[in-house]
Amino acid sequence: MGCRNHVESGATTAEELERRMMRRPSQVTVGKINGLFLSWNVYRGEGKVTFDPPLSKPWEDTRTAANSPWGELWLPPEIPEDGIYNITATFEEPGSYILWGRADDGGLYHDAYITVHVDE
Repeated sequence: MGCRNHVESGATTAEELERRMMRRPSQVTVGKINGLFLSWNVYRGEGKVTFDPPLSKPWEDTRTAANSPWGELWLPPEIPEDGIYNITATFEEPGSYILWGRADDGGLYHDAYITVHVDE
């Protein structure tokens, strides 16, 4: 026995139609908090790279305390007054790295890739 809507005599009433139209749409993915953020990640590379300050995750990490727009407690970082985000990347090993940058406002995003060569 499943759950179903019951309308007498099988006809859909105007009230039922209005109720359906006003119902919140179902989500096909988890909710995301909108807010502008920048993230850098290692796309390819051998060693560990640390970014300072720590950046929001650009993927659906839904854990409550995750630094991700999909986490319940996430707050968008403050936008610098001059609009320029200063991020320091520290590489633990020499080599060639491809870094993936993403600017995201919760609705639209743009990705960029840069290659970095690290010598000893």
